Amino acid sequence: MRTVGEILKEERERKSHTLEEVERVTKIRKELLEALEADDYTKHPPATFIQGFIKNYGKFLNLDSEKLLAVFRREYSDSKHPPKILDSLITPVNSDKFHITPARLISGLVIFLVVAFFAYLWFEYRYLVGAPILEVISPQDQGVVIEELLEVAGTTTPEARVSINDQEVYVDTEGKFTQEIRLQDGMNKITIVSTSRLGANSRVERTVFLRIDKD
Repeated sequence: MRTVGEILKEERERKSHTLEEVERVTKIRKELLEALEADDYTKHPPATFIQGFIKNYGKFLNLDSEKLLAVFRREYSDSKHPPKILDSLITPVNSDKFHITPARLISGLVIFLVVAFFAYLWFEYRYLVGAPILEVISPQDQGVVIEELLEVAGTTTPEARVSINDQEVYVDTEGKFTQEIRLQDGMNKITIVSTSRLGANSRVERTVFLRIDKD
């Protein structure tokens, strides 16, 4: 007695249909059609799905679907052909894609605002209690000059106080300061100190040599 697979394959070949053509019309994948024709049900999902495939395949070939299903039921046994759940049935389609939803958008915005708020508090804390920034542009350390008047210039954190050799100097709103000091012949040590509103300070020292031409 012929099996379901033999009936399907013989009728398909008799009508000169290719498996690709059957796949295109019935939407059943080619490998599943090949397994049906080979009576190999190990590659198929449970019997309910197999019967649906047989019915669609038989309809395409103009065969009596009920007779095909009757043959299938006689030859098919769950003990002989344990059902196999296909990956395509248990794996969600496009499960790896991230979908933006209004709830996710709002949650992301809230998280961003919270992080930004705490970052602001941290920088404000560092600004208030940390030592101010102090950069001395001139003079260069270990420099040699021939003029008694020397310009000391630099930048610091706005609102910080700056002193040069214990003498407070003016700092503008951008934190810039400039002051001329008088040097003595030979080695001169210059100490620049910037102090924040809470008393933290930064210190920079420069050593400058004055050489007066006595000729």
